[in-house]
Amino acid sequence: MKTDSKIREGFHSIEILLKNKPEVIKKVLVPEAREDARMLKLLQACSDNGVAVERSKKIKKNPQAIVSSMDIGDLKDLKNYLENLSNGVPIFVVLDNVIDPRNMGAIMRSSAIYGVDGIIINKNHCSPLTEVVHRTSSGGSDLLKIYMVSNLINCVKALQDFGIEVIGLSEHSDQTIDQLNLSGTALVLGSEEKGIREKTLSNCDHKVNLVRNDKINSLNVAVAAGIALSEIKKTNG
Repeated sequence: MKTDSKIREGFHSIEILLKNKPEVIKKVLVPEAREDARMLKLLQACSDNGVAVERSKKIKKNPQAIVSSMDIGDLKDLKNYLENLSNGVPIFVVLDNVIDPRNMGAIMRSSAIYGVDGIIINKNHCSPLTEVVHRTSSGGSDLLKIYMVSNLINCVKALQDFGIEVIGLSEHSDQTIDQLNLSGTALVLGSEEKGIREKTLSNCDHKVNLVRNDKINSLNVAVAAGIALSEIKKTNG
């Protein structure tokens, strides 16, 4: 399954691609007259990896890369991946109701840093994979396995069938994530305004809160994702 997000903008995103997946870059567009040290370093990296470079008057500041279409999995692909997963403590991030592309991108950045096994996106209730998502992820989106599913409940049940505990973040829960003894984990995240949809939340194995504060207890979802993934990594060792 493919998606047509083909532009990556900014030095960091392109440098990550050149280091990890240079084969997906069709060409890099750079400002016509920019010759500073960082640009020269990028041009050298493109040359070292055999990546074509084009000077462009339309590019004013930051370089852009034109990439091949991403491979996006579906529920069948996810099940195949789970069947062949050798890691005994897999970590997945599940996005349900994350409609802000900047939040989605920031979550992907944290997910890549913490080495999650895959991002699962409810395609009917989340932001599409826009240029903003990729730019905010700073290269993280290209390092992750991404699955888009149309029936998230079936996906949650499939994860549970493989022994993965599904954790929903909810500011209304009295349980905190550090109280859990986790093995394989799927962390479900929703929007700041509406949170995880009730139907999804009711199918989670655990509902947890990250904050105990009587005055304010709602974190930005991307910040919450980073904190929760850090805690999950500590538990999994």
